[in-house]
Amino acid sequence: MPFLRNHWYCAALSQEIGREPLGRIFLNEPVVMYRTADGTAVALEDRCCHRRAPLSKGKVEGDRLRCGYHGFLYDATGKVVWVPGQDKVPPNAGVRSYPLVEKHGWTWIWMGDANRADARQVPAFYWFDDPRWACSGGYLPMKGNNMLLVDNLLDLSHLPFLHPSTVGSQGDTNPELHWERGPDFVRGTRLATNLPPSPRFAKEGIDFNTDRIQVMTYTPPANVTVEITLTEAGKKPGDPTSRANRHIVILNSMTPETETTCHYIWGNGRDFQIGDKDLTLATHRMIESTFYEDIAIIEAEQLIIDLDPAAPQIDVMGDAGGLQARRLLERLIAEEQGVIEAAAE
Repeated sequence: MPFLRNHWYCAALSQEIGREPLGRIFLNEPVVMYRTADGTAVALEDRCCHRRAPLSKGKVEGDRLRCGYHGFLYDATGKVVWVPGQDKVPPNAGVRSYPLVEKHGWTWIWMGDANRADARQVPAFYWFDDPRWACSGGYLPMKGNNMLLVDNLLDLSHLPFLHPSTVGSQGDTNPELHWERGPDFVRGTRLATNLPPSPRFAKEGIDFNTDRIQVMTYTPPANVTVEITLTEAGKKPGDPTSRANRHIVILNSMTPETETTCHYIWGNGRDFQIGDKDLTLATHRMIESTFYEDIAIIEAEQLIIDLDPAAPQIDVMGDAGGLQARRLLERLIAEEQGVIEAAAE
């Protein structure tokens, strides 16, 4: 299946991009990112126009990027401004530049027609730099198709089985689950009641049963937010008598590298004890270890899929979100391909 190109994909957390070139592959295209002297983030094709060496192996000089092979010097637009051994730069020497936008500590790249890139449409993961939330995040590479991770995040029935030592609550096997679908989103609301505390919450001092609402929202091409409301069992959210009134958000962006690999950029936030740096660090480590568990099973799943992509599989109620997300993405790709084919005629 072709990639959806005229959408914003997460390229990195903003903190990952600096004065050293950062090379990544997005949608089978090599990209190098760096910051100019004034801090502006730049994205260029990571393929020198001379001998196709990766520019990410070079170095930043002022606002420019020098190829580490033969020294070709590129400005921030991708134009070659100097070549070795001659005064004249060959006409049209340069590489493609990509629209790159930073918002709330996340950096987003447009891999399609640059003339259609609208910065107003960049996803707003506002929790990440909101002072009312304590957030952290990270980057994890994954050897699996990015939609396998979308499936994972929209079907949280795996939590007590795959994550029993981190975020899974035993007995969380029969929730109420409701789905809605709009033209540009799929959203599921999952209600599980009277759950014993997960190891994560037990470490945070919750030694009583809780009710939990999880709202999972997929937006194309590759983003899922999971918003969690936790209350003492039998109490309504916001009840001042509840021993737990917590809100947690998990931010997820799964940008394809190739058809069978992806970049997983994630964030985790909470609206309680926001000044507790030790809790932030401990939570970050636990969530990251949880995601490593997800990645391990998905990479193993991808290996099995590759052996026989046509092997049959069955779907159950918990798969509704992932199936609807895939149909939404397929529709958008078909519409985009139709426009491209019409323009080519």
